[in-house]
Amino acid sequence: MADPLEEVFRVDVGTTSGAAAILADLARDRMSRFEGAGEDSPEDLAVRLRDPRVFGQFAEPLLRSRRIDPKTKTLLAEHAFDLLPLPRTEGEVFLVEARAPRRLLAIAGHLLRAEAFTLLHMMHLLYAVFLDRGLVTGVGRTTRSEILQGVIVHADVSPTMKSLYAGMHLAAVPEREAAAELRRLLGSTDAPDPVRRELANSAVSADGGLERFARIAQKEGLLPEDADDTVATANVPRLPSSLATIGRIWLDRRRTRS
Repeated sequence: MADPLEEVFRVDVGTTSGAAAILADLARDRMSRFEGAGEDSPEDLAVRLRDPRVFGQFAEPLLRSRRIDPKTKTLLAEHAFDLLPLPRTEGEVFLVEARAPRRLLAIAGHLLRAEAFTLLHMMHLLYAVFLDRGLVTGVGRTTRSEILQGVIVHADVSPTMKSLYAGMHLAAVPEREAAAELRRLLGSTDAPDPVRRELANSAVSADGGLERFARIAQKEGLLPEDADDTVATANVPRLPSSLATIGRIWLDRRRTRS
């Protein structure tokens, strides 16, 4: 009889049989320490691994392990994203429970470094962070800054998606960090000009870009077109007023040059 844990990794994740055996052993050992999993059978653990939060909690530390080969690490990271839900309709975005693993950005970082981060991964990341801004602060500053930079320069990601993700990042981190990141973005020639202009205009807006970001969220299918209630707009980012001076200086310089 096939080992149900090996089947998860060989069939669901797509690893080799050898890698699946190693991962199954690791799952039996490590997941026994997960909350509520101490007495689980292999079949129970296999079911748990189909929960994106549990799979991410198991897989993310392995991305730093010398025991796992690079191809298998990338398969683990890709599967962590494959398990995430996406809304089928604009209205469903608020009905789907936030189920992303807490260190989702660390998993995205692996995909970026492996040059395996795709537009679909970006859609999952954008949606997950829109629902739960704690995903940004759930990793260290270096990691979240790496993800922001990777999103900004990614060729397949649209300027609107880049702007919304950057806005959510800046609204989530401490203000001093947000100011440093905004200065870096506005001063970077790697950042597309439409993105820099959107962020600068949002920073100087009286509402911190709330209305501008809401329009982008509607365009990306994260908000229904008629969203005007506080529940629907609660997830839309608002930049801190302390960023206004940075945005104003950048916009004034651009006007002077034109």
